[in-house]
Amino acid sequence: MIKHTIYAIGLGLLVFSLYLFQYTGAFKKVTITVDDRPELHIIYKDYMGAYHKIVPIIEDVETWAKKNNLKCRLSFGEYLDNPNQVEEGRLRARAGCVIDPLVPEEHVQFEKLKSLLPENYKTGTLHPMKAVVAIFSGAPGIGPLKVYPKAQEFIEKEKLVALGSVIEIYEVFDAKSVQTTYLWPIQK
Repeated sequence: MIKHTIYAIGLGLLVFSLYLFQYTGAFKKVTITVDDRPELHIIYKDYMGAYHKIVPIIEDVETWAKKNNLKCRLSFGEYLDNPNQVEEGRLRARAGCVIDPLVPEEHVQFEKLKSLLPENYKTGTLHPMKAVVAIFSGAPGIGPLKVYPKAQEFIEKEKLVALGSVIEIYEVFDAKSVQTTYLWPIQK
């Protein structure tokens, strides 16, 4: 009897694990290339703390942008520190909306909104860059486990030099579908 119970529990855990891997996209492919990235205008808030707790900051900026009729099709997190080298509570990031591309009339609106930004909100530009670009359609939360190691392996294999922070750009298609574009700026 105990043997069957242990077998049933083990089988249940296996099925649950497979479901979780499927649900998060752990079986999905990661595409990695080198590409020139365009300039992007951003609205963001600075953040300090555990990177996995940044989502409310992004949602806050998205909500503000939408209330002010600013298109926020893409959101982002720019992770300024290496979690292997910096204490979790001191990790720095910027998080918010990508306002891209700006047509002339939106640029005027964007400039006008700068003066209306709530306290702690900022605007900025992600300058054009050459970057290692990884694209993944699974849950962004598993990116550090699935995408980052593959990108690091690619950077080392191609003998590239990564510069600065990692930028993750999130595109939500619906409640169950998101694509994350990971950018590692590299030397030209």
